[in-house]
Amino acid sequence: MAIHKFLGAALAVSALASPAMAQISSEGGPIYIDSERTESLERERKVLLIGNVDIQQGTARLRADTVTIIFAGKPSSEAGGVASGFGQIQTLVAEGNVFYVTPEMKAKGDRGVYDAAVDTITMTGNVALMRERDVAEGQTLKLEVGKRRTTLDGGTGRTRMVIESDQDTAGN
Repeated sequence: MAIHKFLGAALAVSALASPAMAQISSEGGPIYIDSERTESLERERKVLLIGNVDIQQGTARLRADTVTIIFAGKPSSEAGGVASGFGQIQTLVAEGNVFYVTPEMKAKGDRGVYDAAVDTITMTGNVALMRERDVAEGQTLKLEVGKRRTTLDGGTGRTRMVIESDQDTAGN
């Protein structure tokens, strides 16, 4: 059983280690993954990370209860096997207590999806975005990682924001 956990984790990490991999950070670099359990579903081209998942890349960190990594299909001419990994990451789906943290911001939601094709993280469900002392809340948060662009949508409601001015903390 322990060897299966190790192989699953090694397969997930080797698949993530390719040069054109998915990016949860605009800085790029290696991705470090910790979870209580890793399941490799080779036929479905998925890796399941279950229990206190913690993914770090550069100064960015993604935490969730579970994360599913979905890999893009390989051209049929490529050789298969464990050594070749699954190929390129197509999507990361984080569910339950999702937190995305960078030095500039913190975001939380019920669910988060990273789409590698457009380098975007979309968080949904009771979303909160914090930058320094400012807070914004809504239902959907879209983070365009490489462009460093953020969009917050209220869904059927409205977005709410609290912006602290410098005067508020000047010691009145």
